[in-house]
Amino acid sequence: MVAVNWSKLPVALGELPDFSGRIVIDANNPIIAPPFELAELHGRPSTEVFAEYVPGARVVKAFNHLPAKLLAEDPRVPGGRRVLFLAGADASAKTEVAALIDKLGFFGIDLGQLSEGGRAINIPGGTLPIQNLIRLD
Repeated sequence: MVAVNWSKLPVALGELPDFSGRIVIDANNPIIAPPFELAELHGRPSTEVFAEYVPGARVVKAFNHLPAKLLAEDPRVPGGRRVLFLAGADASAKTEVAALIDKLGFFGIDLGQLSEGGRAINIPGGTLPIQNLIRLD
């Protein structure tokens, strides 16, 4: 899982070897902090840009639409479990990330491909960020 300041991605991932089919969870959002401005992506989804830093990886977007404070809390709440969204192109990688989400106590919802689902959970601009949803038992 990678979750660093967007501007630090080249330094954090630049010297690593090919990821050779490993699953990498993109928990980043394309915000330059400070000054807390949107990174210039030239119309591309942030995970597509992120994937260039992890060649050979099977990238899944997840763990990015809720504030860290909420992620740190118990995902089990009275009556249900907190929802986490995920998106990606590799079905088996998404299955493994969904299993991790479940093991951590959250309820995962697969939003499909990065072109649709990844954009929906992107901060800023997505329709689902900061949506603290609970899946009722």
